[in-house]
Amino acid sequence: MDKSTRYRKGRIGLVINTAIKPSRDVHLGVVNCLHSSLEARPLLFVAGSGTSPANIKKFAENNLDGMIFCGLRRDIAVEFGKIMPDHPPVVLCTYAPLTAEELSILGYGGEVVLDNAAIGVQAADFFIEHGHTNFAFLAANVYRERIAGEIRCEAFRKRVTERLGIHATFAKYMVGVVAENEDYWEEGTGATDEWLKALPRPCGVLVNGDREAANLLDICKRVSIKVPDELEILSINNSRGFCEQARPTITSLFPDNARCAREAVNMLMALIANPNLPKEKRKVMVSSCRLVERGTTSGERGFGHVVARAREFITANACKGISVSDVVKEVGISRRLLEKRVREATGHSILDMIQKVRLDNVCHLLKTTMMPIAEVTVRSGYELTSNLSRLFHRTFGMSMREYRNKEGGNTCGRT
Repeated sequence: MDKSTRYRKGRIGLVINTAIKPSRDVHLGVVNCLHSSLEARPLLFVAGSGTSPANIKKFAENNLDGMIFCGLRRDIAVEFGKIMPDHPPVVLCTYAPLTAEELSILGYGGEVVLDNAAIGVQAADFFIEHGHTNFAFLAANVYRERIAGEIRCEAFRKRVTERLGIHATFAKYMVGVVAENEDYWEEGTGATDEWLKALPRPCGVLVNGDREAANLLDICKRVSIKVPDELEILSINNSRGFCEQARPTITSLFPDNARCAREAVNMLMALIANPNLPKEKRKVMVSSCRLVERGTTSGERGFGHVVARAREFITANACKGISVSDVVKEVGISRRLLEKRVREATGHSILDMIQKVRLDNVCHLLKTTMMPIAEVTVRSGYELTSNLSRLFHRTFGMSMREYRNKEGGNTCGRT
């Protein structure tokens, strides 16, 4: 029996912490990858705040051929390795590399690691390109944020220092919470308000999560700090519920969780097929991260309000089939003047901005789903698949099907 046949008939366990959006994203990618390319459906174990290594051990005893952990606390994963040394192969999708000792304890497995340092560097470069010399980092003081947040913060600070040296200021703040596993901010102390008011302005603020960024916007309104004119806010994870409902909407960095899922499935297949897989093939770093720009940032200093408003409207509505006229109507100035301001600030036309948002959505759907091309067309704001096909090929040099085969779920399972 070849490995692909065995894998299709195998039992794959997926342990997911559903409280964390990146884990949910990876979970969906893994499920799509297994089902669409390998005709397998994983058994699901939802890990909550009370999950113990013993609970996971019971789950692993269900005659599983392999397991993928998404967002599971590292200490719990390692403890699981201690109490079940003969566990099936495990691949961790994690936010920071395990130490050599932790990997040794975990035993038979591998890891797909989100490169949080790359996120910090990308954020610093983004703010520097917008002309900032003042920078700040904010995170909530909970377990999952402390580890990833420290890596992001240090890379952010280091990049700023490398590029600007003594000409830059840098501030860091950890927000207190009511409980270890909750995202509620401190109440009544006003400490966050005072920290925010003391920041030199204008300032670029990297926030270690979209929920925290939404809370920060509320404080900015309360203490009369203008966003994005005085503070530009960039968050992480692109949780659309927070980002698109906030006012202004929140610019966010979106880690490539779909690729994390593909790499995890590929590595698990390799481990199942070859128990002696070399150590160098048991670790993959995923550094790609997409910027989803919305209203909390604006590089167009001279025409910030006009261009930021146009950009915000386009980001929220491009895939609903809007036209240039709709953008002009929303902003409330003449088409000629708006086109001039947008082109001066961005180097692109309004239509270019609409097409970029739509094509980004097309690429996202092709990479993360097996949705029919006709449905991708509709969901991205296009009326005719033939028109989209020509535009896509002209832009990327390949068809949508070729792009999906190269970047999407069809690559899962190939080693």
